[in-house]
Amino acid sequence: MSCGIWDIREDTVRFLKPWLTTAFVSERKQEIQSRLNNQAHFFKPSNAAILFLTPENKLNTTQKELINNLCKSSSGLERALLLAREFRNLMENKLGKQLRGWIENVLRSGISEIATFANGLLRDYQSIENAISLPWSNGPVEGNVNKLKTIKRQMYGRASFELLRKRLVLKPT
Repeated sequence: MSCGIWDIREDTVRFLKPWLTTAFVSERKQEIQSRLNNQAHFFKPSNAAILFLTPENKLNTTQKELINNLCKSSSGLERALLLAREFRNLMENKLGKQLRGWIENVLRSGISEIATFANGLLRDYQSIENAISLPWSNGPVEGNVNKLKTIKRQMYGRASFELLRKRLVLKPT
C-alpha cells in the first residue's frame, strides 16, 4: 500500500473537484451577467427595423436610447434611420411627388440594402407614385378575393360550383 504524494493529490482532487467546479461556474456566471448588464442588449435586426419605423413620439425612453446607441455605433445606421423615417412620412402624408427625390437620396447614400429597395420602386415608379398620392385603393377587391379563396379552401373536394356560387353571390332583392 503506497501512501505517496500522488495518492493524496488524487483523493484531494476527487474531493475538491465538485466544489471547485460549482464555485468556478457560479463565478463565471456572475462575470458574464455583469458584462451583459454593462453592454447593450442584443436583439434581432427585425426588432431594430420595427424601432426604426416606429414614429419617434411613440417610442419610450429605453427605445429612444437604444436607437441613439445604435446610431452612434454606425453612421450608416443613422443615415438608414433618417431615410426610413422620410419614407414613412411620404407614405403617411401621401407625398407621392417627393418619392423621386427620396429615391435619389437613397441611391446617393451608399446603403446597398435600401438602394435595392429603391431600385425596386423605380421599376414600377408610376404605379407606386399613384398608390401613394391618390386616395383610391384596391383593398375592397383584395378583401373579396381573400374571402373567395378562403371559402374555396374550406369547400375543396366537398361541394359543387353551384354551392360555391350560392355562398358568394348575393341574391337580387
